[in-house]
Amino acid sequence: MKRFAVILILIGAFFLSGLPDLLAQDKTETKTDYEKLFEDKKVETTEGMITLHKMDGDVYFEFPKTLFGQKMLVGSIVESTSNPNDAAAGEQPNKPLPIYFSMSDSTIHMREARFTAKASPPATSIHNALDKSNIGPIIASFDIKAESPDSSALVFNATKFFVNGNKAIDPFGPYGGNDGMFESTSSTYKNSRSLLSDVTAYEDNITVSSYLSFDVSRKFAGTISIENDRPATFLMKRSLILLPDEPARPRINDPRIGIFYTRQNQYSTQGNGTENVYYANRWDLQPKDIEAFKRGKLVEPVDPITFYIDNQFPDRWIDYIKKGVHDWNKAFEKIGYKNAIVTRMYPKDDPNFDPDNLKYSCIKYSATPKQNAMGPSWVDPRSGEILSATVYIYHGITDLLNNWMFRYTAATDKRVRTTRVPDELIGKGLRYVVAHEVGHTLGLMHNMGASSAFPTDSLRSPTFTQRYGTTPSIMDYARFNIVAQPGDHERGVKLMPPKLGVYDEYAIKWLYTPIFKATTPEEEIPVLDRWISNKIDDPRYRYGKQQLQIIDPSAQAEDLGADLIKTAQYAISNFKYILDNVNDWVKQEDQDLSFRTQQHYWIMNIYFVWPLIHVMRNIGGIYQYETYADDPLPAYKVVPEQKQRESTLFILQTVENLEWFNEISLDKNSNNINDQPAEYIRRFFLQSLILQRPGRLALSASKATADSYTRKEFIKDIFNFVWGSTLEGQTSSEGKRSMQSTLTDLLISYSKVENVPNTNPFSVRSTSMSTGKDPTFYSSNSCFIPLIYRSGTNTLEGGDVSGFGFFPRMSFNNSDMSHLYYQWLLKTKEILEKIVDTQQGDHKISYKYMLLKVNKALEDE
Repeated sequence: MKRFAVILILIGAFFLSGLPDLLAQDKTETKTDYEKLFEDKKVETTEGMITLHKMDGDVYFEFPKTLFGQKMLVGSIVESTSNPNDAAAGEQPNKPLPIYFSMSDSTIHMREARFTAKASPPATSIHNALDKSNIGPIIASFDIKAESPDSSALVFNATKFFVNGNKAIDPFGPYGGNDGMFESTSSTYKNSRSLLSDVTAYEDNITVSSYLSFDVSRKFAGTISIENDRPATFLMKRSLILLPDEPARPRINDPRIGIFYTRQNQYSTQGNGTENVYYANRWDLQPKDIEAFKRGKLVEPVDPITFYIDNQFPDRWIDYIKKGVHDWNKAFEKIGYKNAIVTRMYPKDDPNFDPDNLKYSCIKYSATPKQNAMGPSWVDPRSGEILSATVYIYHGITDLLNNWMFRYTAATDKRVRTTRVPDELIGKGLRYVVAHEVGHTLGLMHNMGASSAFPTDSLRSPTFTQRYGTTPSIMDYARFNIVAQPGDHERGVKLMPPKLGVYDEYAIKWLYTPIFKATTPEEEIPVLDRWISNKIDDPRYRYGKQQLQIIDPSAQAEDLGADLIKTAQYAISNFKYILDNVNDWVKQEDQDLSFRTQQHYWIMNIYFVWPLIHVMRNIGGIYQYETYADDPLPAYKVVPEQKQRESTLFILQTVENLEWFNEISLDKNSNNINDQPAEYIRRFFLQSLILQRPGRLALSASKATADSYTRKEFIKDIFNFVWGSTLEGQTSSEGKRSMQSTLTDLLISYSKVENVPNTNPFSVRSTSMSTGKDPTFYSSNSCFIPLIYRSGTNTLEGGDVSGFGFFPRMSFNNSDMSHLYYQWLLKTKEILEKIVDTQQGDHKISYKYMLLKVNKALEDE
């Protein structure tokens, strides 16, 4: 027995000696994948809506299973940049990307969420069919690495989505950057130069920052290389926020008022099946005390619209910025809301505040010379509810305001006759700019028809302008009072746009007034329709949509007043006054001539040209009205024949009498040397008239219900003006002879009887203007060069219903008109043959040469 006991003891000792190893082995084998993933690693963990783990340069999502299928938005904001021309710090270049997460086997998929199609509530079968036809495309896939210890979440490496050149969330987009007017940018993502930066989780959202690198190339006019593969790096912050579980009740938009919209295609078992539904973009404002609100008491909203103001703004700007935001509270007060919009400076003691988090609405400062401001907003794509918005103000805006005030008002306001307009006036201008951009963030589109509602002469009335300002809406591009003449400001005429116009208050009422009796968006429609119908015949409340191709001359940018011809006369008189006096005004301040050079260039190239282009669009113009069948206005109306003829003759008379453009006194104190600028202006407008307007005249004449201006009458008026006095035996002015020569050259070119080589794309014989777009001017140091005017792009969306979108609701006949130009060329030959032998000296030589060119061209046909 003793021997057996010894054997047992030895055996036990043997096994016991190996027990620690066995226990250790068991312990290793029982470690979870979650523990193994983070074992012996330096991990930075931040807990919130999604717990984030930053490890080895990667970000791991600990993704709650309850969030599968939940709709989110991904916002992508530039925190910092190596080149502000690509994207400025604080900008969100692209719209937020709607997404959701799903799981298949051991893989998690990030999918794009689509909300463009929906079914009416009773149409369950249609809803099921739509789900099959609108599955979210997979944007990224992630392998599941582990399950959380409590089994409530799955862990995956999400880095490849955030360190990626995804175009939908990259730094290059329509809401950012500072490309020149004719520059285009292309980029190539460089993964080897990109890396993760910081991650932060909050209770209701997360942010992930990463450095993204690209090679950037830029071209001018699509062909001329400016930069090739320039390295660029951006610190991008991506925010993921949850959309509300239940979308806010939408308000159905109306094309007769200028409100941004969210479009959905609705399927129904009733009616004819499908229709586009347009929801008005708006904040979800609800009064705290509904009963008091109904009684007419001012009531604060449950969730006021809150804008955080950047602390980096110059101190002298901040008060004007706040006033520009708070100006809209006056409109909200008229419908019962108190403090609907509030402002706060960026908090310094709130660790959760981040201006680059999509959650916050901010007014941001960008230290770049860009002369602009923008006000985009981001919406719930299911309802149009505005969730957040940002106003970007670039430092160069004060340079723009300085120049605007000088060019528009120096003739009438002695305070701005200086190279640096006083801070008080710049502040008032900044207040206007901020209010305009905040209007966009509230849902209001541009109303380009507003400024044409006021009679032009009323803009010289102290009582009228003190009461109404210069336009019924600050959402128009109606800057400062160019109609006012020297002495008017001293009489009390107001030069600034209104803080808010009557249209702005009307739009806020329509968009934000609660309709408590309605329980569905459809039940609101009769009330909303009545609010518009009550104002439809008052031009102050008319909505004139922004146009890509200007058809309606009463809805243009930079115009002012109902009578475009009279406005142009006042404006040109002011510009001439400024150019005549600028040397005396600034000679002590402008020693290097830079200010006078700039003003000389812009006034002669752009500001002088704009009013004439506005008038030119009367010719073949068609007024458009956003209207319903029972409204008193027609859908469109052709500009009266007499107005079109007056516009033609006004332009011809103006460009004939441009000798003052060539006076040495105007540019002797300018660094630009312009060779006969009057000649270039004449050529440009003659070219624009005979090339662009005949096609528009054919269209307008076919749509007129009464006598209309025809192409035949139009060209007859041009010929009578250009050649009439010479045929009568009078000595033509220098301007008339210039117009005669230019008209002859143009007809030779466009009648196509001569194969004219085109070596200069900007020459008078160029076909570059045949696009039908509207021209403006660009200047080099030696000449004026016609180019194409570009409309803004930060809010453009198409639409297929009247009033929605920016595209014209008509087609143009682009048929070849060479035969007409040929007919007019034969008429020119006939005229020259009549007058050539009646002339003397250099005039006779000039006409002989014109006739020689015509005969040579006709011989070549």
